[in-house]
Amino acid sequence: MNPSTGPLAGKKVLVTRAEEGEDRLTGLLSAQGAEVIHIPLVRFEDPPSWEPLMEAAARLESFDRALFTSATAVDRFFARLHEFHHSEGLPDRIIVSAVGPKTTAALERAGCHNVQHAATYRAEGLLDLLPESEVAGQKILFPRALEARELLVEELRRRGAKVCLVPVYRTVKAEDSRDALLSALRSRSLEVVTFTSASAVRHFVDLADGADLPGLLQGTRVACLGEVTAQATHDGGIHPDIVPSHATLEELVGAIVRELVR
Repeated sequence: MNPSTGPLAGKKVLVTRAEEGEDRLTGLLSAQGAEVIHIPLVRFEDPPSWEPLMEAAARLESFDRALFTSATAVDRFFARLHEFHHSEGLPDRIIVSAVGPKTTAALERAGCHNVQHAATYRAEGLLDLLPESEVAGQKILFPRALEARELLVEELRRRGAKVCLVPVYRTVKAEDSRDALLSALRSRSLEVVTFTSASAVRHFVDLADGADLPGLLQGTRVACLGEVTAQATHDGGIHPDIVPSHATLEELVGAIVRELVR
């Protein structure tokens, strides 16, 4: 599709995702003709210590399952696994489960085959794959962000699983994006602001502290990737206008197109 004639031609869309390599959301929006303004509000950094990962790597054969809820966790876990343990992947006996097609694709690139994937694209969706009758007494490896919701971990432990949390990154606020963010909002030219994580929403609110957010967002649609992110906007006093039924970037872009061209 020619970007100059796509359904989002002439529409300015703010992308707030972390900047790590080529951003797929930016590419999808640009392909629909949007003028994308990428102001990352989230930055990924190493966890305070790699000791938990090194300890887990030394006893990989003891785990029954491994859970992944983000492609970022997949990429960072396997990179460090190779560095610290000189291992290319997980033992074949470990059952691997994932949330979302992007995470599943990252696992397949890392050499994991027959990955179980949750029907709903959020961490809690994994619970349907992990009934108590199967996980009671099992050891589960869970590489993830340092700061994350605990519902999944707490429920798995209630079901009798032994969950080993391995922080492989932490999310921090991109303080140096404050001026660019406020300038973009004050321009009143944005058609859509996109959020793909609850942390991006929280950092958005923090970075705009003191600004009249309801006023600055007047006439701008707020698009959220999934219900968890949408709830974070509610909690931050922002109304989400666009929430796709499935939490994928393709669905998000499709929902934005339908909202703006109706």
